[in-house]
Amino acid sequence: MSGKNNQLRIGAVMSYINMALGTIIPMFYTPLMLNLLGQDEYGLFKLANSATSYLSLISFGLGSALVRYYTKFRAEGDKDGEENMYGLFNIIFFIIACVTIVVGVAISFLSGYIYKGSLKNDDILLKMQILVVILTFSTAISFLSSPCTSVVTSHEKFVFLQILNIISTVIAPLINLLVLVLGFASIGLAVAGLVINIVTRIVYMIYVKKVLSIKPRYDNLPKYLIKELLSFSMWIFIMNIIDKLYSTTDTLIIGYIPSLATVGVAVYSVGVTFQGMIQSFSSGLTGVITPKINMMVFSNTSSSELTNTMIRIGRLQCYIVSLVASGFIAFGQDFINLWVGSGYSEAYCVAISVTIPVCIPLVQNVALNIIIAQNKLKFRTIVFAGIAIANVIGTVLCVNAFGIVGASVVTGCTYVLGQGLIMNWYYWKKIKLDIPKFWKNVGPMFIFPAILCICFIILFRFITINSWALLFIFIGIYAVLFCLFNWIFVMNKYEKDIFLGPIKKIISRKK
Repeated sequence: MSGKNNQLRIGAVMSYINMALGTIIPMFYTPLMLNLLGQDEYGLFKLANSATSYLSLISFGLGSALVRYYTKFRAEGDKDGEENMYGLFNIIFFIIACVTIVVGVAISFLSGYIYKGSLKNDDILLKMQILVVILTFSTAISFLSSPCTSVVTSHEKFVFLQILNIISTVIAPLINLLVLVLGFASIGLAVAGLVINIVTRIVYMIYVKKVLSIKPRYDNLPKYLIKELLSFSMWIFIMNIIDKLYSTTDTLIIGYIPSLATVGVAVYSVGVTFQGMIQSFSSGLTGVITPKINMMVFSNTSSSELTNTMIRIGRLQCYIVSLVASGFIAFGQDFINLWVGSGYSEAYCVAISVTIPVCIPLVQNVALNIIIAQNKLKFRTIVFAGIAIANVIGTVLCVNAFGIVGASVVTGCTYVLGQGLIMNWYYWKKIKLDIPKFWKNVGPMFIFPAILCICFIILFRFITINSWALLFIFIGIYAVLFCLFNWIFVMNKYEKDIFLGPIKKIISRKK
């Protein structure tokens, strides 16, 4: 048990190290990449990414079933069942990868017709079609890797997972810059990503076979579970469609409008980058806690205990979410101007519009894991289908009049309605999680960051941030004030022990 706890704790720490690297490295990498690639080429690359991102739907939501069923067999102590399930998933995802390639090639041909009016230049259209094909193969390789990755996750080998993630976080930008310097532009970026995917798959396969001693078995496939798998995955599949409507539709609509096209996509993509950052920081802890949540659900843990777990993890996530979100609101405009230049100034408004609403579900990630483990995604899917359609309609109506900022505001408003209001009611009334108790414990944690953020915004009316040195000095002051206040007035003993525990161990070892 202690070994598993160490894996979880070390994995969580390494996860945040990886996220810190994933935040710091782009600060240096992105301006260089944009200078080497150019705004139009970058917008084209992001547009191709958005088009091929829909290929992930071909998995029919089975990706979320992998860890759930591996964990189920592990909880029952059935290694043969786990290996048979591994073999079944290998076959299923091989078929999915093949279908992905066929559909991706079709999308490549269709994109030439869809964006002919906005891209205009035949060379640019051809380049986009090539990008779509390369990104399609990269997506197919990712599908083939899913069974291996999920085996490692279900065995809670978070240290290995995070080591591989950290290596990828560091090496990928270096390879990307190399291909850009050599003049391969956006196609070089796509090929680099494909190569990294292939190498990662090979490493996972070796680890599962040699270290975990898990081998796929095909002699006694659990075909009886296929119906249950499809039933479990159907609502996740529909949910994934809706997620894509949220995450990529704005980009596709913006790219279709001639007055915005690749430049609009580039600026919008920079804005939503910050939403991705805050989601990554929050989901790091959820990633290592998911197997535990599954175990709790399978063990028929009471709603009260699930609520307490949700509060405990939600508070930890709230420290991160409130620091990053409030800090970005205070420093974001100056950061973007120094980072990528004044040509991306609208990215700040885009970032705020989509980042503030997402704070609500980010501190409630455990609740989502609970309903996935309970196979109760139907209501969430129906709700999100409605607000996703509203988002698409609102974006189409607003983007011409208000540009990319209008698109982001519509997305943010629908997010508050669905993730904030309706889903909290569902968690409370139907899943029986004590949501009033949750917000009583977590909600007040946003008050001080909001006050601190407003104070710094007022301060910057009198002080101009015109250098990185000055920006980092103020960011440091902001972070120190945030940490001191929370340590003295907000953190409980459990939360303080998380930080003090490793320090005490180091001190005791030295003694």
